[in-house]
Amino acid sequence: MARFDFKQLEPELGSLKPLVAEALGSAVLVMAAAGASAGFGAVGGLSGGSVAAALAPALSLLALTLCFGASTTFNPAVSLGLALGGKLPWSRLVPTAAAQFIGGLAGALALRIVLRSALLGITTTQMPGLAALTLEALLTAGLAWVYLDVNERGLEPLPAALAVSATLAAAVFWAGHLSGASLNPARSFGPALAAWDFSDLWIYLIGPFVGAFGAAAAYRWYQGLG
Repeated sequence: MARFDFKQLEPELGSLKPLVAEALGSAVLVMAAAGASAGFGAVGGLSGGSVAAALAPALSLLALTLCFGASTTFNPAVSLGLALGGKLPWSRLVPTAAAQFIGGLAGALALRIVLRSALLGITTTQMPGLAALTLEALLTAGLAWVYLDVNERGLEPLPAALAVSATLAAAVFWAGHLSGASLNPARSFGPALAAWDFSDLWIYLIGPFVGAFGAAAAYRWYQGLG
């Protein structure tokens, strides 16, 4: 087995346009995902149901992918999966993830200012921590697999956008009330930091990365089949 060259991880900024796209898209995605279940005012207010919680981020992802392409993920875990799958240069991984986390935090802070509330739709779960982490890993593995596949096949923007957004919507529809269905460390990190509530954050920082790693390994094995 060939050794991994850790020099590949040395950050390389290169063109700033993709990084700005990742930051802007992450901010929009967090505002949509967290805003769908956020409260207004100091004592809260009406919040969206499961339909809003699923469609708001999914439709946002659809539009963002059409604008910026399927190589932009707005998701640090999926970006790791693309790097492991050879679809993102390792030198771009750290700058890309940093832009996504910064964008996610900016979106959450914008929500806090606009809503005048700390009820920012943070990702939480009623499941045991390990069970929620496992489910988040599996959900993110599915999303990362789709991103790897649409990039491998070079799909046109519309089919690629429909594939990734439908995957996200399906995950939130069926698992949002279970694990929270974040699938995205930046989506959970931004609102948690803006609300200063870190109760379940570890689940959403670890689970998606584990899932993306597993998806990349499984996808490479699948591609190697005769």
